[in-house]
Amino acid sequence: MHPFARHYTHTGMIGLDGEKMSKSRGNLVFVSKLRSEGVDPNAVRLALLAGHYRTDRPWTDALLATAQARLARWREAVALPAAPPADDLVLRLRTHLADDLDTPAALAAVDAWAAEALDRHGRDADAGPLVRTAVDALLGIAL
Repeated sequence: MHPFARHYTHTGMIGLDGEKMSKSRGNLVFVSKLRSEGVDPNAVRLALLAGHYRTDRPWTDALLATAQARLARWREAVALPAAPPADDLVLRLRTHLADDLDTPAALAAVDAWAAEALDRHGRDADAGPLVRTAVDALLGIAL
């Protein structure tokens, strides 16, 4: 007989107003409600990826606002006609994710690339499409 699972992960809880979100407490934030309010689901995902999966963390309006601003900056950067080379960014993304799914570091790497692209632009016409593809494939964020 084969084991049901060979690996497991212990994840942190998402809290709201200082308490763990739970159905019994009735303090849930539903993605469906956020979407009906016009929130981009990619921003919700970015907000959740901003903290390490093993740590308890709060859900706040500020967290979502930060994620929305981040998403807008990334989209603006990948839409540039040319940007800084992105090969190193893709390598850093893979390295951070391979290191215990270090999503905060992965997001910071994309932030740094986007800031450089928006500040100094660049000469690589293939960089934006490469970042768009990598962020979608590795983080599940559609830019």
